Amino acid sequence: MSDSYTALRFEIIDNIGLVTFCKPESRNKISDELKDDFTRLLRILSNDRELSALVITGMDGSFCSGGDLKHLNQTQRSADWDRRRIYQLHDWVQLLMNLEMPVIAAVNGPAIGAGFGLALAADFILCSDQAYFRASFGRIGLVPDSGMFFTLPRMVGLQLAKEIIFTGRVVSVQEALACRIAMAVYTSKQLLPEAMKLAQRFRAAPTSAIGASKRILNQSFHLDARALVEMEAAAQAIFFQSEFHKAAVDDFMNKRPLGYDWSSTDMQTSK
Repeated sequence: MSDSYTALRFEIIDNIGLVTFCKPESRNKISDELKDDFTRLLRILSNDRELSALVITGMDGSFCSGGDLKHLNQTQRSADWDRRRIYQLHDWVQLLMNLEMPVIAAVNGPAIGAGFGLALAADFILCSDQAYFRASFGRIGLVPDSGMFFTLPRMVGLQLAKEIIFTGRVVSVQEALACRIAMAVYTSKQLLPEAMKLAQRFRAAPTSAIGASKRILNQSFHLDARALVEMEAAAQAIFFQSEFHKAAVDDFMNKRPLGYDWSSTDMQTSK
C-alpha cells in the first residue's frame, strides 16, 4: 500500500497493520486531515484479504484528543453543514466497526470525546497505565458522536453510560479495566508490543469467518433471534465450503494439530 498520509502513519509488520496517529503537537486531534487519511485507509483495508489484524495507536503519549474545536470556532457554518459533517465522521466509524479483521486499540494516553468513541469502535482495547477516557461532549453543550450512543451502553450498561456521558468526568484506566472498557493494562513501554503480540495470535485465524462473525455480532443487540438465525445460517453455509474449514476437518480426522489453536504458543502462520 503506497498511499501517503499526512496525519497518520500506516505500516505492515508480519501481516499485521499498524496505524499510528502522528500529530502529537495537537494530541492527535481528529482534524480534517486525519479524517480524510483514516477514511481513505479504511476503505482500502475494507477490501484487503491479506492482513490478519489491525492495531491503532497514537504518537507520543496521546491516543486521540477528539474533535478540533479551534477549527469549528473559525468556521461559518449552518446546522445542515454540521449535520453532514457528523455523517462524514460516521463514514470511518462504520468502516472501522465493520472491518473484517480483528481491530485492537492500543490506547497509550488520553482518549477524549470522539477519541473515546474511536477506541470503542475497536474490537479490543488495551491501555497503558497513562491512559484515561473522557466523554467530554456535555462540557461544551454537545451530545456524544463517533458512534458512542451505540457502543458505550453496550460495553458498560445503560446506567453507567448515562453517568459517564452526563458528567463528562474522567474514566481512569483502573475504572476502565473494572467496567470492561479496557481488556488489559500495561506500562507505556509494554503496551504496543503487547498489542502486536495479541494481533499476531490472529495470524493463523480464519480471518473471513471472524469478519463475518464480527458483522453479525455488531447487530446482535438490535435484531431479534429469528433474524440472527437467518444471518447465522447464511454465513455458516458459506464457511462450510471454505478451504480453511475443509483443511481443519482433514487435520482433525487425521489426528493432526489444528492450524488455529488459541491456547498454543506455537501456532502456524498460514491462513
